[in-house]
Amino acid sequence: MRIAVVAPSCHRFRRPRAAGRVGGFTLIELIVTMLIISIAALGVTYSLGLGLRHQSDALWQAKAVALAEAYMEEVLARRYDEHAPSGGQPPCSPSTTACSAANAFNDGEGRTEYDDVDDYDGLIEQPPRDADGNPRPDYASYRVAVTVAYADPSQIAALGLDTATDAKVVTVAVSTPESGSMTFAALRGNF
Repeated sequence: MRIAVVAPSCHRFRRPRAAGRVGGFTLIELIVTMLIISIAALGVTYSLGLGLRHQSDALWQAKAVALAEAYMEEVLARRYDEHAPSGGQPPCSPSTTACSAANAFNDGEGRTEYDDVDDYDGLIEQPPRDADGNPRPDYASYRVAVTVAYADPSQIAALGLDTATDAKVVTVAVSTPESGSMTFAALRGNF
């Protein structure tokens, strides 16, 4: 008698083969996908951070412009010179009343007594104040510096002025808490 040993059939334990590839990700595909997503997220985060960091710059700059305009209006509303008559006629000149010397601008008056453009030369205020000496609300961290000087020879030539005492350059520099300093300049004519 012969005994036949029959090996168990393995085909019962095998998965049936599909015609195509079975769906899913390999580990490498998953790592590459995560790397691409993290690089994109880093770029988006950087852009948002940059935008948030500078979102208030327009507000600081608008307030600086308004503050400079207020100072400029106050300065330019004053007489041209200490020696100029009220109303500006006749203007100070070598043939009428001599204008102030360039180094004798601020004559020691307090801010409330400023009556001519020259008095503002060298004015530095932090916090900025109005003409009456009251602190300006919402500008506590701002700084204002005003300089006044006669027009230089190149400006005299460019503007077609007769003499060095025909115009003064008023410069207002406003320092904001966040975005640095902004400088504004205007000419005040001798009239």
